[in-house]
Amino acid sequence: MLQLAKRMGRAKPSAIMAVAEKAKALKAAGRDIISFSIGVPNFLPGDHVYAAARDALSKDSGQYGSNRGSDALLDAFLKHIAEIGLTGYERKHCSTGIGAKHVLYSLAEALLEEGDTIEIDIPNRRIHLAVSDDELVHRRAAMEARGDAAWQPVQRERFVSAALQAYALMATSADKGAVRDVSQIQRRK
Repeated sequence: MLQLAKRMGRAKPSAIMAVAEKAKALKAAGRDIISFSIGVPNFLPGDHVYAAARDALSKDSGQYGSNRGSDALLDAFLKHIAEIGLTGYERKHCSTGIGAKHVLYSLAEALLEEGDTIEIDIPNRRIHLAVSDDELVHRRAAMEARGDAAWQPVQRERFVSAALQAYALMATSADKGAVRDVSQIQRRK
């Protein structure tokens, strides 16, 4: 019999598969379930998104762009939300993702606390955070009390090698190719 590496004993079952199985069991039990596990929940984007994507692909340079999304895609989104009455937003308020699950996960990581409930109304394309206004006011005050650190990720303890620290000091952003640029060191002094 094939001998596997010892580290294989530390492998955990796939969390996404566990979620998919749970969703399947709940659906089989008669619950109205929309699974955000495996596959696509079938929220197709509007024509304006496809048009912006086609336009961007026709001009693609092959270089990395912003992780927030291309300006053309963000502009198409801003135009769309303005047309439905959501005004006052700029590119800096928006971000795109690689799919609904990615966007929803990122949103949940940024905004939800453990135990929060979200209600997803598919027919009306609405997501509601079922948390009281008082709680949201309290959370905002607690965040703003952090001063300059407000709305920034909390520093986590982790080992970062000297080589990675040196690279980080000299690396340009992804939209510039994430290449080393020694002048970055002078700018950060």
